Amino acid sequence: MKVTVVSLALAALVWCGSTISHAALITIDPTSDGSLYTCAGCNVVSDGDYVVTSGYIQGAVKFSSAAIVATITQVLLTLNPYGLPLSGPNVDVYGYGTGIGQLDETDANAGTFLGTLVLPANLGYGEDAFFDVTAFVANTHAPFLAFNLRSAGTDVFSSLEYNYGHPSQLLITTAAPEPPSIALVLIGLFLALGGIARRRSTSREGDV
Repeated sequence: MKVTVVSLALAALVWCGSTISHAALITIDPTSDGSLYTCAGCNVVSDGDYVVTSGYIQGAVKFSSAAIVATITQVLLTLNPYGLPLSGPNVDVYGYGTGIGQLDETDANAGTFLGTLVLPANLGYGEDAFFDVTAFVANTHAPFLAFNLRSAGTDVFSSLEYNYGHPSQLLITTAAPEPPSIALVLIGLFLALGGIARRRSTSREGDV
């Protein structure tokens, strides 16, 4: 009986360890997105419009970080075309943290270079291109996570107001802990059964 109880307790511990976490996907829509014009005399901010990138136009997207509460394993920034063809196949992505959830003049030319997203040649309406921003998101602690997008050719991406199914998004995979309460109850039950068995064994020896 003693060996069986110990074996069951160990099995419960293994089960507990195997279920301590699971992957969870969080999808975050922007708090604000649009275009930033860097030409002389331009009205800098076009909020509530397409996310456009061109020679003097920068796309901008902002996300609240409030929903990010678990350990991050991967974060992808998505873009999908609203206008075709896309004439800027390479999109430079800049990231920065901010306390402002809406686009304003300070977002023009903002951010640290994160890398270049090479758009698939056959990217169509409603189809996403993905850019990995895991390291940036994991190491940026701010109320809002912002991305400044730049390309030499003209690209028109979906936005909050104009989209084919959804705007640019953050797709966040986290390792979400699961409470191991069931396993702990099982372990307690097995140990209790072991104690009862030992007491019975001791009682029988005393009777002899």
